[in-house]
Amino acid sequence: MCKRNLAQKMLLLAVLQTSLLLATVVTGLSGSLPQEPSASRCSLFGNDHIKTFDGSFYNFAGDCSYLLAGDCHKHSFMLLGDYQNGEKTGFSLYLGEYFNLRFSFDGAVMQEDKRVSIPFASNGIFIEKEAGYHKISSDEHGFVVKMDISGNIQILLQERHYNKTCGLCGNFNKFLEDDFRTQEGKTRTN
Repeated sequence: MCKRNLAQKMLLLAVLQTSLLLATVVTGLSGSLPQEPSASRCSLFGNDHIKTFDGSFYNFAGDCSYLLAGDCHKHSFMLLGDYQNGEKTGFSLYLGEYFNLRFSFDGAVMQEDKRVSIPFASNGIFIEKEAGYHKISSDEHGFVVKMDISGNIQILLQERHYNKTCGLCGNFNKFLEDDFRTQEGKTRTN
């Protein structure tokens, strides 16, 4: 059972931000950055497949909550994938310390310990049901998440997050090479 509390998750976000900063410095030395895209997509599909914002493909199976993507500069939001016994079980959204939502693949949406009804709007977050999936969107925070009952998740980030994200979805900087960089600045291959 995953026993991470919010403070530990925020520490994880800070560690990943340090990794992002190191990656930015290293890649910045090698030449000019590519032109910023208008938006980018990360996809989690099947049992354990992930395609990052920058286009890297890999498999991941965990047993806790893991940062998928977040604003690693201003820390305004975190999108977490919830895993148990190697399989995705849901998705969580955090806005700072005081607002969070938990989405189960069975369609349940919880705020704290209370179930919320769809459609839902609060703190710049909008939730609606569309053609077999839940859509979680925020113009204020610059993201859209689509999630279906099979456990497939798509995260779309606006261009303002270019080179400012971290997590399992990568850093959205158009460099595939640094999507697997650890907090120590080393590139992982497995």
